[in-house]
Amino acid sequence: MSFTRYKDKKVFITGGSAGIGKGIAIQLAKAGASVIVSARGKSNLEKTVQELKAVGAPTAVFGFAVLDVSDKKALEKEAKKAIQTLGGLDLLICSSGFAKAGEASDLEDEVYRNLMDVNFFGHVNSALAFNDHFAKQKSGEIVFLASTLAFFSIYGYGAYSASKFAIVGFAQGFRQEMMLHGVKVKLFLPPTTDTPGLEKENTDKPELSKEIEMGSALNKVHAIDSVAKAILKWIPNKKFIGYTGWDSWLQYFLFRHFPEFSIKLTDSELKAAQSRLYKKKQKDRNAV
Repeated sequence: MSFTRYKDKKVFITGGSAGIGKGIAIQLAKAGASVIVSARGKSNLEKTVQELKAVGAPTAVFGFAVLDVSDKKALEKEAKKAIQTLGGLDLLICSSGFAKAGEASDLEDEVYRNLMDVNFFGHVNSALAFNDHFAKQKSGEIVFLASTLAFFSIYGYGAYSASKFAIVGFAQGFRQEMMLHGVKVKLFLPPTTDTPGLEKENTDKPELSKEIEMGSALNKVHAIDSVAKAILKWIPNKKFIGYTGWDSWLQYFLFRHFPEFSIKLTDSELKAAQSRLYKKKQKDRNAV
């Protein structure tokens, strides 16, 4: 797959040291772009930049910013540095975020606030940090990565989905504001992806949530590389919303056009998962 349109482009990626953000960075480097990645962990950022240099063009610029996207002032400072280092900016990809599953009553207040601070405000802070640059430049692209759970939610994901739903609302309004400046704002809905974040999420995910996912015909785990390539392939097209594969498209289509049917479908999956889990536990008890 060729991404020649990204040659010599200048890109800033939040959440770029791991997962989908890193996957995108590597593909952009291969295409000849200059890339700055940001995240909170310096060691992972340093490793990522070395990987980018190994596959990127000799004339390309690569760098990193140790950054917490919930810190608005720090982000504004790093945005100015990045624009200076790269000599401008053509593409901003907001990929920072994390997931925490759990029943609503089991999650501490801090979890709700952290999810909003990173997943929602992290995207808002990133977009606004580069807002003036893009508006003055009258060109460029800002891409928000949300989730398939940004348009529907299921058992155990109410808090996480709320932080992703919020991105959709902001992106829709912000898109019109930036459109008047000639800047494109787009929204991508990544599916369940085999990332370090997913591995961490699975360590304390409710058993019932795991059972729902295992039994769902629409829940497919995608590879980082395939999702990253799908995002870069989609960015040039005119559509505001993007997704990966038939499963993501079908989920979006059903919840968009047949919401009541879709809710009944997810309810049936919940009940089926509950029944399977009960039978497994009964079997385990009988085996003891």
